Amino acid sequence: MKKDSPRRKIVDAIDFLTDGKPEQQIAEIDIENIVEFSDHPFHLYEGKRLEDMVESIKKNGILSPVIVRSTSPGKYEMLAGHNRMNAGRLAGLDKIPAFIKENLSDEDAYIYVIETNLMQRSFSDLYPSEKAVILEMQYEKVASQGKRTDIISELKALENSELSEAEVTETDSRGRLAKEYGLSGRTIARLLRINHLTEGWKLEVDNETIALMAGVELSYITEQLQNHLYNECSDMAIKISLKDAKMLKEMHQSGALNENEISKFLINKEKGVIAKKDYQSIKVSKEIITKYFDESSNKNIIESIIELALKKYFADQKG
Repeated sequence: MKKDSPRRKIVDAIDFLTDGKPEQQIAEIDIENIVEFSDHPFHLYEGKRLEDMVESIKKNGILSPVIVRSTSPGKYEMLAGHNRMNAGRLAGLDKIPAFIKENLSDEDAYIYVIETNLMQRSFSDLYPSEKAVILEMQYEKVASQGKRTDIISELKALENSELSEAEVTETDSRGRLAKEYGLSGRTIARLLRINHLTEGWKLEVDNETIALMAGVELSYITEQLQNHLYNECSDMAIKISLKDAKMLKEMHQSGALNENEISKFLINKEKGVIAKKDYQSIKVSKEIITKYFDESSNKNIIESIIELALKKYFADQKG
């Protein structure tokens, strides 16, 4: 992704946030009465960026009000300002300035969450899972206009094989998305697949622990099996490669993948890694061989005696 990709054009910020009413007042509300948006798809700040925000709030307070929607009397859901609320809480604030939106539908609330994040950050600065959410919202907008056939065709084609660049640049809706976000049709299709990953695997892709394309391959596996695979990989400290992900996807498509097969797959992978990296051939010197064995002892006898000696040694260590 190029850093100079064009920002997405959005509606006027002031009208969007205040319903076109400049006189709308800001209220101070208790942070403890605000819950995070239930499907918030964006990462909260961490590290130095969070520390700097906390220090700024301690010094200057929260200068830009957050946006919440009323869920019941005195209770609110955060729409825009998750980082400010988090930093404000860490800075010791009890209250936070907020625009309160009344009678807001779930669909409109979600638009607030998405659009306000794009006001603050370039699309190119987002994590893959965040880009995927935004593209899906645009995809649904196209779908509602009855123009999604080309995207569906691309996703089905991508499931089975790679597409040529000519194939992914022909259709109108992908062309609009490509122009708006500076992406190829192939990349858009891949990012849309990230929405089908479980949260654990999305985080792996965002942190670049696994490759984006490995995440795309895993996205075709059922949620239950994705969760099992993620837990097993975490327990065994195994990293999934693109080759592994492709094999698992093929097993799933053939109907051969289940929890037991995933465990076997990972055990075999682990054995391969250990044999390659952690062990090497050990040569016993001639002096040691002649010290304990005579000329009548063949290789099999020597190996069996060494194994018995090792078993006794480790048994004694445990005892």
